[in-house]
Amino acid sequence: MKKSILALAVASVAMSSVASAATVYDKDGTSLEMYGRVQAVVYSNHASDNSYGDTGLTATGRLGFNMRTQLNDSIAAFANAEWDVADGNGADDSFDVRRLYVGTDFGTYGKLQAGRFEDAIYWNVTSYSDVYEDWGCYGQFGDADKRDGMIMYSWSGYGVNFMATYGTAKDAQTVEGAWAAGETLDLDNAYAVALGYTTPDVLFGPISINVGYGSANVQNNAIIGGDFDSYDNYAASLAWGSIDVGPYIAAVWNMRDFNMVNSADDYTVQGVEAVVAYGFENGVSIRTGYQWVNSDEDNGQSVDGQIIPVYVNYNVTPNFNVWAEARFDVGTDDEFYAYTNETYDLTENVYSVGARYSF
Repeated sequence: MKKSILALAVASVAMSSVASAATVYDKDGTSLEMYGRVQAVVYSNHASDNSYGDTGLTATGRLGFNMRTQLNDSIAAFANAEWDVADGNGADDSFDVRRLYVGTDFGTYGKLQAGRFEDAIYWNVTSYSDVYEDWGCYGQFGDADKRDGMIMYSWSGYGVNFMATYGTAKDAQTVEGAWAAGETLDLDNAYAVALGYTTPDVLFGPISINVGYGSANVQNNAIIGGDFDSYDNYAASLAWGSIDVGPYIAAVWNMRDFNMVNSADDYTVQGVEAVVAYGFENGVSIRTGYQWVNSDEDNGQSVDGQIIPVYVNYNVTPNFNVWAEARFDVGTDDEFYAYTNETYDLTENVYSVGARYSF
């Protein structure tokens, strides 16, 4: 039975290990699930995290909990806590929060949650191309902004998916594409809305069309991102099929228009990601595509990054999978790395090979 594209997209990023989650407690309408993963990945030259750029192996872990309790016949409370755990890099052997939120499920009237997570544009629009392990999401400037102080309302029904998020004032929040500030800004406030529609199956699966818009105001702080004033975010995506079994096709466009304190310094970051994938019944899946990211000053230089990722995964069992992945440069400007404040070195061809145990 094929699942909806939205459910697959959300499941693949928010609860990638939940498929094999262990139910620790389930009684009288209250449940607690624990999930996580442990993995080891070999990264090639220029891709490993050691300072010399040599080939190296990195071990990482992740741990999460899903909690839910029924308040009455139609309303339930829920929460999620998820951490990256002891990543094997010495100084970073710690628990780092990925997502942390609590909410209320009103059934047919939608859900309301608050805490740390991505905004509506990621959940409802750009996540459709987030299907790789290591070498994806460059066209959407990374793997989305996980931020503190977020509030989200979501509703789905009749094939329609609607999400709206509001971000309260928080310091040092991730804003991908804010190159000059190291992609971290003090935000005064932010909001985003996203709307999508998913059809019934057409040939090999459902078709999903999604659009989103967001905006944020920056605290004009001379220490962190003092030159940034605000930005507008636009996104659209089209997806067809199922990422788990059978063919899957997706295309995502994302643009952030940064307004600087000095308007002469305004610039735009935008990207496109195209995905073509196929999942076999035996657990093997193959994914590839094209990713383009551009940074363009209104009165200055424009640079492009262009890569092709290739990914092959084998789910040996529901709990254990192995994969190989590569990223090939197909026309990145030589100055792209320096221009983006040493964020993405896309001129290098890199690869990774990994194994993961999920529970």
